[in-house]
Amino acid sequence: MERAKMSPGQLAALIFLFEMGTTLVVSLGLKAEKDAWLTTLLGLAGGLVLFGVYASLYLRYPNLPLTGYARRIWGKWIGWPIGLLYVLFFIYGGARDMRDGADLLVSSVLDQTPMIAISAFMILTIGYVLDKGIEVLARTAQIYFMVMIVLGVLSNVLLIIAQVIDIKHLLPVLQNGWRPVIKTTLTQTLEFPFSEMVCFTMLFPYLNQPKRGIRMGVTSLFAGALVLSFSTAMNIAVLGIDIAGRATFPLLTSISLVNIKEFIQRMDVLVVMSLIIGDFFKVAVFYYVAVLGAADLFRLKDHRKLVYPVGLILLFLSIIIANNFPEHIEEGNFALSSVFLLFGIILPLLLWAADFVRGRFQS
Repeated sequence: MERAKMSPGQLAALIFLFEMGTTLVVSLGLKAEKDAWLTTLLGLAGGLVLFGVYASLYLRYPNLPLTGYARRIWGKWIGWPIGLLYVLFFIYGGARDMRDGADLLVSSVLDQTPMIAISAFMILTIGYVLDKGIEVLARTAQIYFMVMIVLGVLSNVLLIIAQVIDIKHLLPVLQNGWRPVIKTTLTQTLEFPFSEMVCFTMLFPYLNQPKRGIRMGVTSLFAGALVLSFSTAMNIAVLGIDIAGRATFPLLTSISLVNIKEFIQRMDVLVVMSLIIGDFFKVAVFYYVAVLGAADLFRLKDHRKLVYPVGLILLFLSIIIANNFPEHIEEGNFALSSVFLLFGIILPLLLWAADFVRGRFQS
């Protein structure tokens, strides 16, 4: 494990940007129709519980990543294969987000550019940052956190000035009751993006102030969820649920409606910039924790030797993961209720329970 450390503020910036990721621009929770914004808030409630589980395990084993304390709790013969499966999960998660970002860029601004060229350029850029270590990634996150806030505020101000928001599109609240909201929460918004926070179990050991870092992480998680919920509500208020539900990237469609005095228009660039920033950091975190996990399992002293080999695997997996974007989305919906449920929720809860029982017997 590298000696570099990150501050609580840097962790908070990473968590916020990771939470935004591609979640900000894709259709999140729209199966609950007008109440989609509520599903994010309910997902946050479950996400805070999960984050508490991750933090509890970290505080029990402050110097070990997830792949390390899995072996400590379950033993080498069970813990090592579980750790390897987590490395594969991290690579898969990074590949999915890479494909999300590449598809948006191809469909919006780079329609003549091969997808593999876009993905390869991003992987090389991320790989360069990761080769410099966690401290460089964390400091970069602090800078782009502020950029993301400015982009978000500017986008919403433009939507308000353009007078394209109709609050009636959000009414009546809970028209179909709580059932679709709860169902969507359990099958989508809890897993995406909150169960993905399991990645940070690999980064917690780099905190220079553990307890304050966890508090800042919870605050950032809460703030990110509010932003996502607000963004979903804005998309519905601008487009209406029919158009928002059919749009591949609702936020991009919403901002494209901005037309102020026939002078300020075509502000799609704000969404594209937000997507590039969020996707960069989300892929970077998945990518980096996969490298750290593999280095820990195979006892490599210098994890940087794995940065570009893992990046190459992630790049080609993102290309072959689906033949087209609808197939990619369909596969993603299945993965949320299976792969992400298993690695983000079930296995961490089992680890926590096993450690709790183990601690009781030892005491």
